[in-house]
Amino acid sequence: MRRAPIVLVACAALLAACSSVGSTDSTAASTPTVDPRGGVPPGYPLDNDVATPLVINTLGPDPIPVTGTDGKVHVAYEIQLLNVTPRPVTITQVETLADGPDGKVVTTAGQAEVAARTLQFPPASGDIAAGRTVVLLLDDVYDSRDDVPAEVTHRISATLGAATPGSEAHGALYPDSTTQIGGAVRTSGASPVVIGPPVAGDGWIADNSCCVMNAHRGVVMALGGRMNGAERYAIDWMQTNEGNAIAVGDGTRNEDYSGYGAELLAVADGKVVTVVSDMPDVPPKILPEGVAVDQLAGNYVIIDIGDGNFAFYAHMIPGSASVKVGETVTRGQVIGKLGNSGNTTAPHLHFHVSRAPLPLSGDNVPYEIDRFTFVGAVGVEASSTDEGIFVNVSEGPDAGERENQLPLYSTIVDFPPAA
Repeated sequence: MRRAPIVLVACAALLAACSSVGSTDSTAASTPTVDPRGGVPPGYPLDNDVATPLVINTLGPDPIPVTGTDGKVHVAYEIQLLNVTPRPVTITQVETLADGPDGKVVTTAGQAEVAARTLQFPPASGDIAAGRTVVLLLDDVYDSRDDVPAEVTHRISATLGAATPGSEAHGALYPDSTTQIGGAVRTSGASPVVIGPPVAGDGWIADNSCCVMNAHRGVVMALGGRMNGAERYAIDWMQTNEGNAIAVGDGTRNEDYSGYGAELLAVADGKVVTVVSDMPDVPPKILPEGVAVDQLAGNYVIIDIGDGNFAFYAHMIPGSASVKVGETVTRGQVIGKLGNSGNTTAPHLHFHVSRAPLPLSGDNVPYEIDRFTFVGAVGVEASSTDEGIFVNVSEGPDAGERENQLPLYSTIVDFPPAA
């Protein structure tokens, strides 16, 4: 969210279903399903016990493949590794395998990339310390949706260091190196929700977007009793002017920024479920300290856009929300203005789609914008002069009109003008 670097039954229908003519005897006992491997995961032997240093689990929902502005199909997800030994573990390689332990390798990450994609909880180090858990943030890329396997698993290679003092005998139970299978992930058969743009006009930078490591991809938070990739597909939208400046002057005032005060638009027809509009803007270039979890978004609006999807707009100007809870909105309707409230260092719109009417606790899911113009990409670092803060824009490749794609990290796009 920051810039840097969430029963009632129709009894008649139920009864009808249970008593339909020609149905089988509802009292017949169903045959229980027995795992032929007795609970031993695929990839491990059935003829002897194997001490495994790592416990590998999958986090989050079944990932939904999404098409990015690179023309590729991205599948982003997380797996969790627990080091159960008294020895530090270094992950040297992670291979993603299609359709089981014996499947073909679709992605390989070496030690350096694994380290870059490892989220460690304080105190952090380069290894997985004894008894500690880390999260691997993975992104598999395919040429087309047809190439995406129904399921992937992972072959994880690692080395083990010296045991902690006093735990040498326990540490000796484990090998000095290991290769394990785990973290099976089923690909969702769902499609990304297709939406309209959340802003209008030219020169919009998709900052911190999918799927490289950045301030959004690394947000895995303990919320609602689970670890959640709360901003997996979020985008921080910042605007440039015709001279490629995101701000004029020294950028110490919110009004210096090109996007400040821009109108925010409903991305689809829907119903407003939450409005917060009484938090102050914060000064740019200074990251606020000690912001409570329920205030990270600053001023925000959440819209139920149907089919279990909720559009989330954060960091709005105080008092700018032009909608109320319970109000029905139409696509393209102005709902507020882009600001700098909450956990932020510069004016921008934080936008994402969630499965819950909450800022961060719901499953964060991908979306595709139905129409925009792809301009190119911006450099990672902005440059400051007396005249302003500028970004380096590289045009293309394949600049032009796009349909039903997710703007990827640091791309710059033009949206249709406001109606």
